[in-house]
Amino acid sequence: MSLSIRQLQIIHAVASSGSVTSAAQALGISQPAVSMMLRECSREAGFPMFLRKQGRLQPTAETRVLLADLERVFDGVERIGRLIEDMGDTHVGSIQIAATATLANNILPAAVAEFQKSRPRIQITVRTTDIPSVIQSVVREEVDLGLALSPLTQHDARAIDLCTADLVAVVHPGHALAGRTMVEAGDLAAYPLISFSRSQPLGALVEQAFREAGTPRRVAIEVNQSSVACALARAGAGVAVIDPFWLIEARENGIVCLKFVPKTAVSAQVLVSRTSPLSRPARLFLATMRRTIQSLQAQGIL
Repeated sequence: MSLSIRQLQIIHAVASSGSVTSAAQALGISQPAVSMMLRECSREAGFPMFLRKQGRLQPTAETRVLLADLERVFDGVERIGRLIEDMGDTHVGSIQIAATATLANNILPAAVAEFQKSRPRIQITVRTTDIPSVIQSVVREEVDLGLALSPLTQHDARAIDLCTADLVAVVHPGHALAGRTMVEAGDLAAYPLISFSRSQPLGALVEQAFREAGTPRRVAIEVNQSSVACALARAGAGVAVIDPFWLIEARENGIVCLKFVPKTAVSAQVLVSRTSPLSRPARLFLATMRRTIQSLQAQGIL
């Protein structure tokens, strides 16, 4: 009959310490329990496991044959235990993120800074790229999380809304519209429009807003980044209609931000794989991002 893992553990502990008392303390059980299990081991094996010599328990010749293999077995058990402990430790690990420039420069930094306070040993890698590459990285499972703005074209990732805000118009402080608090799409027809290609999600959204207002969208300067649109508006090159997320850090002091009508919502979204569950560090980071968003909303920044 084969001995159980627990019985082998008893034999290993007694052989290591040479004492039933020490083995019992190491295993966290009573001395009588160790003595009883040793007798059971000898009975089931058909030979004595230990002999007492000079006040210590010495392994018999048969037991010594077993000890080399027992050392390997329990070394392996210890390694597995350490591996499980590391896998369960939410304070170590890594997170891979692909993000568009607007979110990588605004929402993401505050979330990363907050996350690092409590889990500094989790390594975070951020890759800034365009929306198609963000989607592709998530679908191919090259990253844990993707960050992009809606609306997105059809894709195979799962989208989770972080927050939603409305498009805004930005102009130079000396612009004719700068004294207003709100502008309609029709108000912009007389000025050079800084905008995005309709092939981009944000450009398609602005195009839709102008269409709903019955105003043709005539793009004077085409860009592919909100940061560039803001820089051009600050220089006095025209009016830009952009997502509001670029303005979170209040870096654009040289522009005036106006409400844009028709009210047009744009969402910051997290993209994750449809087929693989998120790692524990990624789930914790997602929770941190949500708290960061709530904090920005409470401050009236979003």
